Amino acid sequence: VKAIIFLYTVFSLPTNHKTVCLVLTLIADSSRFCRMEAASNGSCAVSSSSASAVFRKIEFHPARKPFNGFSNGKSDFKIETLNPSSSSANKQAFFSSPSFKKRDGSDSLENGLDRELTFNRTIRKIGAGLENLGNTCFLNSVLQCLTYTEPLAAYLQDVGHERRCNVAGFCALCAMQKHVRTALQATGKIVAPKYLVSNLRCVSRNFRNCRQEDAHEYMINLLECMHKCSLPSGVSSESSDAYRSSLVHKIFGGSLRSQVKCAQCSHSSDKFDPFLDLSLDISKADSLQRALTRFTAVELLDDGAKVYQCERCKQKVKATKELTVSKAPYVLTVHLKRFEAHRSEKIDKKVEFASAVDMKPFVSGPYEGNLKYTLYGVLVHYGRSIHSGHYACFVRTSSGMWYSLDDNRY
Repeated sequence: VKAIIFLYTVFSLPTNHKTVCLVLTLIADSSRFCRMEAASNGSCAVSSSSASAVFRKIEFHPARKPFNGFSNGKSDFKIETLNPSSSSANKQAFFSSPSFKKRDGSDSLENGLDRELTFNRTIRKIGAGLENLGNTCFLNSVLQCLTYTEPLAAYLQDVGHERRCNVAGFCALCAMQKHVRTALQATGKIVAPKYLVSNLRCVSRNFRNCRQEDAHEYMINLLECMHKCSLPSGVSSESSDAYRSSLVHKIFGGSLRSQVKCAQCSHSSDKFDPFLDLSLDISKADSLQRALTRFTAVELLDDGAKVYQCERCKQKVKATKELTVSKAPYVLTVHLKRFEAHRSEKIDKKVEFASAVDMKPFVSGPYEGNLKYTLYGVLVHYGRSIHSGHYACFVRTSSGMWYSLDDNRY
């Protein structure tokens, strides 16, 4: 169904850090001049004079001691170098996050990204607009959001998947790799995603050219298609090995825990399922936080009827069910369900969401630190009906600038 998709990533500065680093500030007017000088011990001292700043000579000297960066400590504070040099000290993977460590000291999220995904690459300027090839706004909006998903874009730009591709026929990963490379190098231009449009039915047999389709459905099917194309030959797409080795699941994949607990003896039964996005009911929620709270709330099975066969009690009993995130993804995709079954009109209520979301209250895994995600993409459906409307999106680059991308207009 037509809806809104939010994309959050953990690879950004938390919103509570307003200033990263103040290197040098010069303040001058006709009556007062202030100068910041570097003391020999590395601290800063401020001196002032009533002389005019316009004619005063300012001398700069090389630092007496090499700068080794700021200590990260135990906080989630990170320094981002805007003009990184070629030195190895600056070639840190932008996936590293001090807040993602498990209690046993292992890498975060159990299946961390492998070395081929650890690139020091960010997207600082907007790429191309996309031509509408006949009711393809749903496809264009999804492509734009994925293009500015930095872990995915970094891989597609730096790893030559097409050289080792073993897919016969249409390969979604090769298609996305070609599109991302072309779009990001075509700033100020318009790109026509003809190859992806002409292979709509390879992504899903339910799609038809020149017909209005659902953006969320296309995104999930495209990611699943990319997931299958990224696997080695002979690996089933639904096996545990596939989820561990898949590029798509390393970036977007998480795991949900469904826990059913006997109301009589408190015996619990857990089931774990992989996910690429969280679909949230908003019929009784006016914010993303409340929608997540409702999604993970404990509920009675069948309104308290004795339908659950308890393994310990050996009989039908009342039981409760709770959904939680057992493995948080690196990139979180949230889908707000603005349409309900047997209802063609859109749920047009206002749903508030912040520029960052803390998933810690909704996760059952033993994570230390925080699980704060920063918003970088929003896909929006305009229209009041399930049968018509228009899709556009908003994306944020690494410079912090937000862009409105509406087909070829941006």
